[in-house]
Amino acid sequence: MRRYLPVLAVIAAAFILAIAVLKITFPAQENVTPPIFDNNATTDLSHEEDSIPYSEPEAINDSLIAHAGGAVYGYKLTNSLEALDNSYANGFRIFELDFERTADDKYVLLHDWDSMAERMFFRREVLSYDEFHSSQTFAELTLLDLDMLLDWLQAHENCYIVTDAKCGNELFLPYLYAHAGELAERFIPQAYSFEEYQSAIALGFEKVILTLYKSGYSEDEIFAFAKENHPYAITIPKESLTETLITTLTELGIRTYAHTVNELYVYEDWNSLGLYGIYTDYFQPAKWPY
Repeated sequence: MRRYLPVLAVIAAAFILAIAVLKITFPAQENVTPPIFDNNATTDLSHEEDSIPYSEPEAINDSLIAHAGGAVYGYKLTNSLEALDNSYANGFRIFELDFERTADDKYVLLHDWDSMAERMFFRREVLSYDEFHSSQTFAELTLLDLDMLLDWLQAHENCYIVTDAKCGNELFLPYLYAHAGELAERFIPQAYSFEEYQSAIALGFEKVILTLYKSGYSEDEIFAFAKENHPYAITIPKESLTETLITTLTELGIRTYAHTVNELYVYEDWNSLGLYGIYTDYFQPAKWPY
């Protein structure tokens, strides 16, 4: 038996050495619950604190402007909440809206207190603010005041309002700029004269459109003004469009709009000469082929 002791000692030593090697190679693991894998999940390789949410910026088609908020239920010129929502759903992000003043000097959205007031309220008279909101309306449309429009703008990013102040710009634009606060940058006033344009710029509006439907300026006067002031855009009644007017303003780098255009051939004919865009009741950016 003694002669086998050295052999047993060698075997025991080898066994102890093997155990030690195994412990080094395969260390004991903590009792960790195995992960549950989702075959549909994607691997996130970023640290949460370093990741920045990204959303695709929304393209704005500024060649189409919704005239009076755009048509709704087939009706135009309503300036209503339903018109805004419908036009927004169909891709509009720029809306031309009409502003009037109530009998007690509150600003509301209405095309005029004459024929359109008779259509919307079934009576042709200037209403008070309370009457404006409490009266029965055509097609049960929701008519807006300025504060309601500001709330709508707050809820709809990337939307802009082109103003048509039937009540006049002299009092309206200073009030709008002060009252709208940070939303003032989302308004693009229409000025009806060179002087009104300068006043709107002086108030702090960054984008101002010179609209020509109330003016009697010659083309030379318009070109001189455009060269000196380079307005955001010039809007022209479709009946007053001329080839010289469109091509010259385009060469000067000025956007030109025509209003109100609901016939495709009218847009196509003038667009071929450089017309930038149109105010429209019915065309929709979501289905606009240009």
